[in-house]
Amino acid sequence: MDPDALALNCSLALRDIDPRQRASTAAALGYTAVEFWWPFEVQHPTPEQIREFVDDVHRAELPAVLLNFPGGGPAVEDRGLLSVPGREDEFLRAAETAIGIGRRIGTRRYNPMAGNIPGTWSEGSREFETALANLLRVAPLAADAEATIVLEPLSGFPRAALTSFADAQALVRAARREGAGNVAILHDLFHAAVNEDPVLTTAPAPIDLIGHVQIADAPGRGWPGTGALPLTEWVRELRRAGYGGCVGIECQGGEPRPAHRALLGD
Repeated sequence: MDPDALALNCSLALRDIDPRQRASTAAALGYTAVEFWWPFEVQHPTPEQIREFVDDVHRAELPAVLLNFPGGGPAVEDRGLLSVPGREDEFLRAAETAIGIGRRIGTRRYNPMAGNIPGTWSEGSREFETALANLLRVAPLAADAEATIVLEPLSGFPRAALTSFADAQALVRAARREGAGNVAILHDLFHAAVNEDPVLTTAPAPIDLIGHVQIADAPGRGWPGTGALPLTEWVRELRRAGYGGCVGIECQGGEPRPAHRALLGD
């Protein structure tokens, strides 16, 4: 993957476009990769639904570099099953389904979505240990697909399991100590900024822990340049520190913008 590649998150940036046309729209806009949240309205799509989605991505001739796992349904507000005790077998099935699809569309990063928790996230808690056990169970599946599991701290969800880089870092390091070397952090600069995460002001971030980067501007989660965040400088700092992956544009609102380095101020 070209380290200067821009991946468009089709599920959010193109949410007003027909789902069957999103990947081809991203290609027409000049993006060299795409990302998707779980691209189906159901947890368990039919073979025909999967085939249609895969065919749409293939027609666009772009790799889908990031794919979310299924969200887990209404009982967990579709926020994911990674840290939900009692639903481990469902999480495994979700992983198998997502990775099976991702193998067909070039996916090398999977976001399992950490889910909501009733209290405060802490290392050693029941939710933490559930998440760790789940990661150790599915990391070999991802490794077999030459892929990485990436954990995303979120803003805007009061009960989110992961809300800081430090939260994700503790879980990643625990998984790696147990042998899951293909677990990393999805470093979303929008969420980090909204949460006032100190990782943005302590340089450099531990690049060895970062498996993928996403950006959007704030306020508003708009296209880069529509808000006040110094996204260009943050991305440059990550590059200087050694981040060599693509950058995902995960924004909402406004007319979709063509892919060019001006999105990052270059």
